[in-house]
Amino acid sequence: MGSIKRFDLNRIIRDYKTPYFFETGTWKGDAVAYALKYKFKQIFSTEIVPQLQQAAQERFTDRGSVKIMQGDSATVMAKELPNIKGNCVFWLDAHFPGADASLTAYDAEKEETLRLPLQTELEIIKTTRSKYKDVLIIDDLRIYEDGPYENGNAPADTLPKKNRSIHFIYEYFDSSHVILKSWMDEGYILLFPKKTYTRKHFKVTHLFQQKPVADDYYLAEHTADGYNL
Repeated sequence: MGSIKRFDLNRIIRDYKTPYFFETGTWKGDAVAYALKYKFKQIFSTEIVPQLQQAAQERFTDRGSVKIMQGDSATVMAKELPNIKGNCVFWLDAHFPGADASLTAYDAEKEETLRLPLQTELEIIKTTRSKYKDVLIIDDLRIYEDGPYENGNAPADTLPKKNRSIHFIYEYFDSSHVILKSWMDEGYILLFPKKTYTRKHFKVTHLFQQKPVADDYYLAEHTADGYNL
């Protein structure tokens, strides 16, 4: 399981003027808690499993800037994204409903768009957010292609039933975003708007090292005790 804590959201907010944060796959709400450390105007998260959504909602009940929504990510995004008037950081980590919480098996859900909703999520972002310069961070690259990931390649029961590739990401965003890949953890895909992307960003070679390097511009400091701001 990857972590948004790998990334320095403060620098992303500053460089890309992103006042909003939108997560798919709330789980325990740890990504929301991390986002609250930064100056986001509003934080959105969607969770398909009702009991997980309810627990997260109770966790952040006193935080007015947080909205935890229950439902499949595509349905919630189609309804909510047109109302977000500004650049957004997307943390896309919705898949295998209930499996990470040991509520079901990874391949129990037969509907592929619910089991692995990433392509549908990106299509919605592409069609509803064309006027904005959003930053997208996608977890679990290893689901879509093999590589020398820190945590190994994906188990067979987590793979797409067909068309295993990230071709759709390039189809939707190659013209508008710089697309980077990382082998850290279970793998990440990072999309930054081309119009505001600069060379002070990641050194591409550093993305593929197991330990972050000091001049990896958007990586949070990583220590033996965890992630520091």
